[in-house]
Order: sequence, then structure tokens, then C-alpha cells
Amino acid sequence: MKHYNNRRRQFLEEWEQSDISNDYIFSKVMAQPQLCLQLIKSALPQLKIKRVYVRSQDGLSANVDAKDVRLDISTYGKGGEMFDIEMQTIRPKYLMQRILYYHSTMITERLYPRESYGEIPKTYVIFICLFDWYRLGNSFYEVNLVPNGVNELKLKDGFVSLILNPYGDITGCSEELQDFFDLVAGRPAGRTDFVREVKYAVKLAKRRNDWRDRYMLVKDWVQDRVDYAVEQNTITMQEKFAQQLIKKTMSTEHDYDSLRADLIDFFDADFADKMLAKYYQQA
Repeated sequence: MKHYNNRRRQFLEEWEQSDISNDYIFSKVMAQPQLCLQLIKSALPQLKIKRVYVRSQDGLSANVDAKDVRLDISTYGKGGEMFDIEMQTIRPKYLMQRILYYHSTMITERLYPRESYGEIPKTYVIFICLFDWYRLGNSFYEVNLVPNGVNELKLKDGFVSLILNPYGDITGCSEELQDFFDLVAGRPAGRTDFVREVKYAVKLAKRRNDWRDRYMLVKDWVQDRVDYAVEQNTITMQEKFAQQLIKKTMSTEHDYDSLRADLIDFFDADFADKMLAKYYQQA
């Protein structure tokens, strides 16, 4: 019970200190269509998007056998465009592969049987990262499928990926996006109406007891599985060590009782007897 209370206190402190960089808070705040629209327009000002429809924490899969994905913000433009917006707090191993899968999953969801490939909607995947994915010192990376050197074709093929972070060079970014980067990084922010609205929405979100309780429930569920995995890995490592010690001791002059005493010193009597029953062979 003490362990549970300490964990709950930790999660509550995390909630109270959370801001827009918390992916749960981000998904709740950006589920508001007007804020989501403003974020898209700040990142892609060349798009003429006037209205969006938002599905927060949306689950998608291409078919029943496909890998399921859960999107922070899944958004549809009035013209059929599809947007996925993610807050990425830790550096993953396969970010680009994940982005490509998100594109393909959104397309598969919207392209129905017997429809022409020309009906494929334009898809945009926007990752807001707390790290510089390419380590090139920029805040804004746009990845397009275009022929070599033909930059005027970008955005026309309909598959655009943005990998953003608040820690690099922001030259060329809109004022709203620069202000949003400052907010994500914890720097003084609020020069634009957009970011002032986001800050207010974050404050309101953190007052929602039902969202706080849901956040803590999910955190507790995840932590239970992490603890279980660590425990299982620890047991495996202990067993491997015990097996090696037993094997090494059997090749020397040490007797069974001395070996058992050594194992008890390292572990405990129950574990020692279990390992001896499993791995010790009388000569």
C-alpha cells in the first residue's frame, strides 16, 4: 500500500507540473478544432485550410491483422486532407518508418474498395519532438516525396511529413510556430493569440479531475507492466548467474553444502534450493 501511495503521489506531481509537451495534455488541448487548425496553419501556412474535424487519441489499423496505431490527434480538412499530429517526448528507434506507416494507415482507412488511386487523400504527418531527430541544428524538417532537385513539386504529391523540435534554428518559421516552440520548450511564450489560447486551454485541462484520474490510471497500468518486465528480467539474470556458479562449482572440489551456502549468500534459501534442484547433478 505504501508503494502504491508513493507511486500515486509521484503521478499526481507529474500531472500538476505537466504542460503542452505532455502528450496526454497535448491530445486533450489540440482536440479543440480551432486550436488544432491554428497549429496546422502555423506549421503549413501555404495550405488554405479553413476548418478541421478532430478525433483525439484515435485508433487506426489497416485491417484486422495489421499493427494498430494510436494517433494523438487525427484531423480531417474540409477538402478531405488528413492530418496526424503527434507529440513525441522520447527518441524512438524507427521514427521515419513509423511516419510512413501512419501515412499508409490513414490512406487505407479512407480509400475504399474499387476506388481509383486518384481518390487517395493528401496526408500530412506532423511530429513535434523534444529532440532534434536529424541532429542538424534545425527546428523544422519537411520530408517530401519529390524528384531530385524539383522542389516546386513538393506538397503536390500529397504525402508530407514534418519533423519539428523547439531547440534548433527557427529561421523561416511563422511567428505562431516560433511562439509555440517556446511554449513546448518551457521558454517565455505568449506573444501570439494562438499560444495565449493554448496556455489557457492547458490550464483548464489540468483542472479536469476526470482527465487527471484517467491520466493517473493509464500511468499506473503502464508502470505495472514495466515493473513486471524488470522483475522477470531480473529473475532471468539471477537464474543465469546461479546456473553458471553451479556449473563452475561442480568442476571443483567444493561440496554440495558449501555450494548451497554460497547461493544462499547471494540470493535466499528458497531460490538456492530451486536452482540446485534444476541444475545440480550429483557425480
